[in-house]
Amino acid sequence: MKSSTGTIWAKLVAVAAIGAFAGCAVPQKPGKGKVMHLREPRTRAGYWLYLPEDYVKTNGQRPDGARWPLVMTFHGLRPYDDANPQIREWQEEADRYGFIVCAPELQTCDTLVIVPPLNTAEKGSVKRDEKAILAIMDDVFKRTQADPTRVLSTSFSCGGYFAHYMPNRYPERFTCIAVRQSNFSSEMMDPRQTAKYRDMKIAIFFGENDFKLCRDESREAVAWYRQHRFNVTAKYVGGLGHERTPQTAAAFFARVINVEPKTPPPFGTLVMYDIDGGLPPLVSAAPAGRTTSSLPPPLARPSSNAIFPPATGGGASDSAGAAGAVGPGTPRPSDTPLPVSTPAPPRLTPKYTYVPQAPRRAPPRAVPPRATNSASPSGVEIRLSTRVGVTPLWVSYHAELPEAMRKGSSILWTDNGRPISTALSGYSVLREVGEHCLEALIITEDDREIRVSETVTVLPRLTTRPVAGM
Repeated sequence: MKSSTGTIWAKLVAVAAIGAFAGCAVPQKPGKGKVMHLREPRTRAGYWLYLPEDYVKTNGQRPDGARWPLVMTFHGLRPYDDANPQIREWQEEADRYGFIVCAPELQTCDTLVIVPPLNTAEKGSVKRDEKAILAIMDDVFKRTQADPTRVLSTSFSCGGYFAHYMPNRYPERFTCIAVRQSNFSSEMMDPRQTAKYRDMKIAIFFGENDFKLCRDESREAVAWYRQHRFNVTAKYVGGLGHERTPQTAAAFFARVINVEPKTPPPFGTLVMYDIDGGLPPLVSAAPAGRTTSSLPPPLARPSSNAIFPPATGGGASDSAGAAGAVGPGTPRPSDTPLPVSTPAPPRLTPKYTYVPQAPRRAPPRAVPPRATNSASPSGVEIRLSTRVGVTPLWVSYHAELPEAMRKGSSILWTDNGRPISTALSGYSVLREVGEHCLEALIITEDDREIRVSETVTVLPRLTTRPVAGM
């Protein structure tokens, strides 16, 4: 009993730490559709609803007469996340694919309520939220032209408990699951239900630098689904922390239900890796002959190791989502550019000791630690998407290495001395105002160290004050 209590408190402290440090800014741009805050009349549960741009323009009427796919997105720990940030982060993707998005306001995902895995799933706030979610979904289908046969269950952070729980209890209400940087509890799952939805597609995405609890529970989710013979797509995003990436779930959902994007998905330098991958030598993500005037373009999806499983194939495990999601003979979408999926990048061996440093105020510089590299960084260059901006600032980064240096090399990225990634490319959200020294430490196959750095300036967000006499 003591061991169980200790585990409970350890998890509770870890969840509280996620909330304390996450920040959870919403860097995505607003959409061009319609945002509403509504209440379900029977339970009085609140929820946010977003109708995409094309829905608003056509008053909900599609040229093909079909209904609109629905995204049910479950928010993380309040007050660090909530239904409103969820509806804001999804608007761009909703416009891109034509998704209606619904974000219920949950009682369970709150710092004042013990989170689901520490509670009995059949009692308290979990059951109240379960009842409210079903009522909200019915309300959305009454109010809009949302399609009850094409529904995605998705989440961020603690919302993962419900993103997994609801399809497990009501598999007939959902088409697929795609969670992002999310939690999972096997205690909330009923194994007796698995036979009812084993053909459902599952995707689990998390950040390489995400909180340990989220990484561990994401892997636990993968293991649980595979143990029960589900078809699971399991990826981690190189260099990513506890940050919002709705584009990963949106692209997965679109592929399952056969929807083409209006505009290219915003993957940029986002690179994903199989969690079961090996540790090959570093391989440059930049195509040969690329000009040095901009960041490398998004990579095409490899045909042999796709980020998402093939939409067609033999066996029940390759069926596309829930029954009715894609009809027989329906043409599959063309291969649109998606982030590369490769085995995991190399991890740096303990050839050095890297001590976190205080924030620097110095201009950009390259500081090789050894005399052999003092003349130049051997052709290594850093490409940044921006060098100045307002907090929270998204920065994409990429290290450009000469061809002869790529084989056998490994890399470590730091922000003011804090490790943030071991991938060749990635991105980070800089929230602290001031100068951030982004440094790439490359260790070559012959044990040479090369350091290249650039400085990014993060400005404070301005507040508007009324002018006297106006």
